[in-house]
Amino acid sequence: MEIVFIGFGEAAYHISLGLKACETLKLSAFDRDDNHPERGASLHARAQASGVTLHRTLPDAIATARYIICLTSADSALPVAKQVIPRLGKGQHYIDMNSTSPAIKQAINALPRHADVGFCDAAVMGTVPEHGHRVPVLLAGSAAPGFARALSPCGMNLTVLDAEPGAASAIKMLRSVVMKGLPQLFIEAFCAAEKVGALEALVASLGAALDGKTVAQLAQTFCARTVIHAGRRSAEMRDVVDTLHALKVDASMSEATLQKLNDLYINGVAAALEPEGAASGWQDTIVRLVKHERGVCDEQ
Repeated sequence: MEIVFIGFGEAAYHISLGLKACETLKLSAFDRDDNHPERGASLHARAQASGVTLHRTLPDAIATARYIICLTSADSALPVAKQVIPRLGKGQHYIDMNSTSPAIKQAINALPRHADVGFCDAAVMGTVPEHGHRVPVLLAGSAAPGFARALSPCGMNLTVLDAEPGAASAIKMLRSVVMKGLPQLFIEAFCAAEKVGALEALVASLGAALDGKTVAQLAQTFCARTVIHAGRRSAEMRDVVDTLHALKVDASMSEATLQKLNDLYINGVAAALEPEGAASGWQDTIVRLVKHERGVCDEQ
């Protein structure tokens, strides 16, 4: 079975290194930097190390491959797909593994193509240099089940979602809300704690509240109570913001939290959780919040 990578950068290289041991695979790639005076030599060295054949032209690269894996960049994902997908025929499938928005994945899926050509929205959920071809990848789309069946025996960590293209990338984007936002909260609080000589004490206090709890347990603790006590907590956050300003620490994250709590309180969102109130499960809380938000939007 032949697999071709469109774009042979760091991610494609590390995935190829792991797949090299799979005797049923033939690996190849096309990269526009093939003949680049500076980057070309490194690209060829990586291809040799990972057992990848480099094609000189895009049409040659995709001519016979069963799976065409695009690993270029977010801004080139759609332009590359427009070049490749119309050229594909029966038995070929396009896998977009770029870190891009759900809307881009949906736009790629909507491109005209042969009836038997499948598409897969693939979202890489970890660091490829660290995990190699075993990095967790979420898949959505018509080509997802077949791709998972073909590559899982070679050691790839693939999870097929029962969802349309865009869903896998949406999970990755929404995960970033927490995984990229949480470090900013830490830095904001830690810088202030360092200024008052209480950094280690703050970390110990947070550990007492958070250590050993699952995400689901934290969600159960946070969601309903945040909504119900939004008024009191917004008042507390005003003091937090004032404290950070006095310490000359950037309070952007806390200011945003204050605004969100104010909005919850002013809009009377707590009423949406009645009659369960604080006992409402975190999933039910989120469902009711979304319904309430839709109702407010409809009224506006």
